[in-house]
Amino acid sequence: MFWEWRMFELKKKFCLLYFMIVFLWMPMEAMASTMRISNPKIELELSPGETYSGEITLENPADEEVKARLYLEDWMYAGGGTGEKKFTPAASTPLSASQWITFNPVDSKLLPFGRLTARYTVTVPAAAKGAYYSVLFFETMLGATVSEEGASVLVAARIGSLFFIQVKGTIDRSGQVQSVQIDPPQGNKPMEIITVFKNTGNVDITLGGNLLIMDSEGKMLGRGGLNKIYTFPQSTASGKTQWIGRLPKGKYQLLITYDLGKGKTEVKEEALLIS
Repeated sequence: MFWEWRMFELKKKFCLLYFMIVFLWMPMEAMASTMRISNPKIELELSPGETYSGEITLENPADEEVKARLYLEDWMYAGGGTGEKKFTPAASTPLSASQWITFNPVDSKLLPFGRLTARYTVTVPAAAKGAYYSVLFFETMLGATVSEEGASVLVAARIGSLFFIQVKGTIDRSGQVQSVQIDPPQGNKPMEIITVFKNTGNVDITLGGNLLIMDSEGKMLGRGGLNKIYTFPQSTASGKTQWIGRLPKGKYQLLITYDLGKGKTEVKEEALLIS
């Protein structure tokens, strides 16, 4: 779930961008006093030429009426493998699904404690292959404040439903772990596993996995999960995982199983020397 807070300065009847955009990720419990959305992530697997319709509900938990504006944008991972997202105008990226999506309404009012139901339709082109992405934003005005310069500032926030659309029968889920670097623990610094992963397919891959640590006799001494690495098709990203367990001096073997999703895995064996 993500929110984007935006502030606009009012000057001579024109709205100018006042603050840079900041993305806040928070659980639903932390958003009790803000807008809530029913489907923050919409994953669809549709055949070429197929049409699909669905609904998204926006809830207003406040005791005041608010105005909402709906619009599409493209999105992609910003890089670095962390899952941070970059948003751009609709139909501006090679893997945009924004031109496939229609929706209504475009503008609406939410009564106090009311709901807005947005209806959308996705139509996949007959020649489409692979996976495509879009986001439907619901933007609301939260009120006004005064800047340090004394200017009147409008505060807006937007919340979005991310679309992940896969074209059935055309998906290539493939990738390669290009390198694994093991940094042994030193003092209070835990062991680190640094992974570089290349997505060679045509669908986004969230790389996860786990590791087992064994001594020279094959006895398991520890295990742990790997931090996820988020990638778009034909992109490369790295991720770092820290293992905070304690190991005495000696030679060890790490068995790392990487999970590409949909039952696809890659296994790496790495040596670890603690001196």
